[in-house]
Amino acid sequence: MTSNLISKISSDIRHSAWFDDLDDDTYSRLVSGSASRLYRDGQTLFFSGQACDALSIIVSGCVHLYFISVDGHEVIFAELGAGDVLGDVELTLGCTHFANAVAAGETRVMVVRRSAFSEITRMPQMSAFLMKTFARKLRKTMAFAEGMALHTLQTRLARLLVDLARLHGRSTAEGLLIDRAISQERMGQLINASRPRVNAQLQAWKGDGVLGMRRGRLIILDYRSLKIMSREGATDN
Repeated sequence: MTSNLISKISSDIRHSAWFDDLDDDTYSRLVSGSASRLYRDGQTLFFSGQACDALSIIVSGCVHLYFISVDGHEVIFAELGAGDVLGDVELTLGCTHFANAVAAGETRVMVVRRSAFSEITRMPQMSAFLMKTFARKLRKTMAFAEGMALHTLQTRLARLLVDLARLHGRSTAEGLLIDRAISQERMGQLINASRPRVNAQLQAWKGDGVLGMRRGRLIILDYRSLKIMSREGATDN
């Protein structure tokens, strides 16, 4: 990896809100013990049960964490983006990876070797940083479990679309365009539902004037109604 690329990656990561609490010395030591890896769309980062030998920080792109259900289907329980961390729990506990990870689109990660990780975790600021990453993951896991246990497909799908709108939404004259291509099969994997059931709900919302399609992208025509169906309140416009 060239020095220019190292500098660019370091700068990209440094501006992530996740690293605000790290002082320059701690951050420099984190970067100095790292390397860069680029993954193609659909390329596996690691499998469940595989030994964990490094901490991975996502620089760009997206990573899906998933399980394989008893009937062989992928169930995605977390979608991670720039600034998110992989392998922190496993390295801290000294265990193997607990889930499968795959790149969703071209994805670059900064890989911190186990030896460097062991050294920097002795630093108080890094320990505090790791506690925050654990808390974020716990919150995401609890939200996923809540959705599976308590909410209908309609609510889970509404929440997914609201989240996609937050991350990829672009205001237009008609409504809020989700400027990201995502298949119905992928939506189903993200909320543990079959593609036919996802399709049926999307068609129902289109018929009700809640959603539309523009050049292969979903557009939310009635955000307030979708927000109410997500059971997250209806205060946003």
